[in-house]
Amino acid sequence: SSGINAEYGLQNVAPNEFIEMINFSHSPSIMVEFTKNNTQILNSLSDVECEDRTNVPALMELCLKECQMWNVITPTHIILITDRIPEPLSQPLEAFPFGCHMSLAALTPSTDVSNRAQAFFNSCNLKGMLYPGPVLGPESVDRIFENVLLDNYSRFEAMLWFGHQSTSVVITPSPDVEHLAGITLKPTPKTFPTTLRIHGFLPATDLHNPPYVSRHVLLHSGPRSPVKATSKVPDLRVLFNEGLRAKDCVAMVDLGIGWFGVVSSHLPKAERNLKKSNLIFSIIAPNSFSWLGNPTFLGLKRLVAPEKQSNMPYKEEYSNSYDNKSGTGMVWIKSSTLKQNVMKVVRYAKRLPDKGSVMFLKELNKVRRSILFYGFTDMMSVLCELLEKEKTAENSEILSNCIAQLKDERDPTKVIK
Repeated sequence: SSGINAEYGLQNVAPNEFIEMINFSHSPSIMVEFTKNNTQILNSLSDVECEDRTNVPALMELCLKECQMWNVITPTHIILITDRIPEPLSQPLEAFPFGCHMSLAALTPSTDVSNRAQAFFNSCNLKGMLYPGPVLGPESVDRIFENVLLDNYSRFEAMLWFGHQSTSVVITPSPDVEHLAGITLKPTPKTFPTTLRIHGFLPATDLHNPPYVSRHVLLHSGPRSPVKATSKVPDLRVLFNEGLRAKDCVAMVDLGIGWFGVVSSHLPKAERNLKKSNLIFSIIAPNSFSWLGNPTFLGLKRLVAPEKQSNMPYKEEYSNSYDNKSGTGMVWIKSSTLKQNVMKVVRYAKRLPDKGSVMFLKELNKVRRSILFYGFTDMMSVLCELLEKEKTAENSEILSNCIAQLKDERDPTKVIK
């Protein structure tokens, strides 16, 4: 019965997720590393053996290590399947990457377990949800996993519009407004819009690679019917995919209050021989297009004065991220701007502790936050090494405290003090 649920969940609910399978007893072991090969996961389920002991602390340490492989903008989900509520960890773990949460599928008939489960979540520094099985049996197991799938992998359907043409699409993974707000600390729409209206197109070279906070795949909504397959009405999603790839363009979607979406065609390296591309939907936070100016003012060339028609889209005066006034984000298109931002932090560190402490912390937090957004984990180590070299007898305490927080704290919403 649980195998049927697993097959349904893998193939129909979460077909595009990277999944890793871990078995734990005396010591945890990775049975299948992160993969999209659902058949491999299903085949490995039959190899799971029952043991007489569960080492939960070692399991959580391994889960922490595996989750840290992904950057902070990638939500990760731990589904812990066990026959009892684990005891709180004696030594709390360091914080999991932002966006990580746990579903505890406890196949236990015991009652009043919510407080014990919350104590376990707190000791793991994780947000979690308990899914108890009050009565052991196939029906109870089915109900547990149905609830896990419903709460975490529900389909998010939307309408993609261009002019008077539209098509129904499924956005996977489902966009999470709370996750977007937590990453950027910026106002977000109360609910994610279910209408995606294309406002225009940009050459991919003009857009460069803005710091997206979430990426999704736009899939066809539901199975194709025989009638639709032979219909002369074109599939707008297929037309977009082929057109964007042929013209090397991206489509812009206004999500409200400064948020934008970018629709682009992506062809994975592993599938280039098959010529099978995906329609990618990237969510961009406000003030992320400093090299383009305000995207709200992008328009057609024929609507712009002749003296401003040299290049489209019309660009405001370029501003390096070194003196970026549009927001706290860093624009690292060029290596020179990255170097400038880091060296600015080092210069303020030289002035400690007599002066510059406020500006030092301000610039340090801006650089650290951008490093975590971009996923430049190696850059964090380089920054720590540079600050280590600036230590003196006077500023050693301040810099040591900052370096420790840079190494230990991976939540971009936290501020180094």
